[in-house]
Amino acid sequence: MSQRQPSSDGFGIVRPTRPDEEQYVGGPPLSRYDLLLAAIPLGLLVGWIVGRFTGAPLWATLAAGALVVLPLLADGLAVNPPQ
Repeated sequence: MSQRQPSSDGFGIVRPTRPDEEQYVGGPPLSRYDLLLAAIPLGLLVGWIVGRFTGAPLWATLAAGALVVLPLLADGLAVNPPQ
């Protein structure tokens, strides 16, 4: 008896061979660059929140947030660029 292989496309989504078969729908795992792209606006958002809800000047907290983000940006673009 031969086993049927599920059909799949290039994105790792497996389509069922029977209508009642369970289906796996998921994308590829998060890469290092996805995490870098998420961390950059997060650092700036934290700087804005600190400036908004404390007595510190907003320009100073945003500048501090940008300085925190700068090594992430340099790493993603210059030190370890995508292949």
